[in-house]
Amino acid sequence: MSLEQGWLLVRRSALAWAAAAVVACARERSATTTAEGDSTRDSAVAQAPAATREEEPKQWTRREVARRLTDGGLVVTDSGRASVRHSFLAVEGHHLKVSGSDLHVFIYPDPRARKADSERIDPARVAPETMIIDWVATPHLIASGNLLAIHLTPNERLAERVRLILEAWHAAP
Repeated sequence: MSLEQGWLLVRRSALAWAAAAVVACARERSATTTAEGDSTRDSAVAQAPAATREEEPKQWTRREVARRLTDGGLVVTDSGRASVRHSFLAVEGHHLKVSGSDLHVFIYPDPRARKADSERIDPARVAPETMIIDWVATPHLIASGNLLAIHLTPNERLAERVRLILEAWHAAP
């Protein structure tokens, strides 16, 4: 056996011993953690859902709309300054750009308030029965929880994608 082969054998043996030591330590640690008491683990588990609940909002916000659309693979631009007002809606909205299209987002205090407005709107025309609106592009009405959105785009595929993303969160189980 050459000197080089001998060193190679020593290195392999050392690596094998190191790997075995790591595995043994990991097994010993998991056994110790389990034996030390489940109260430590239980308190950690009990704290995790509380943190998750704080991070997950119960209702729509403009930030949540932008986050979910972005997570859905769409490009969202929000200047934070553009407001939208429609006479047939009780709340002021915000203008977002979603993959080049216009999205008017109206956040209501609760789903009941949103429903009171959205029930007066003809979904095909996205306007009340007594009103004719000349939209700049094909309007698409989206209602989800406390959110009402009017998406203006001729791109039916994009409109469907935005609708599915926004309606999925408050869909009935």
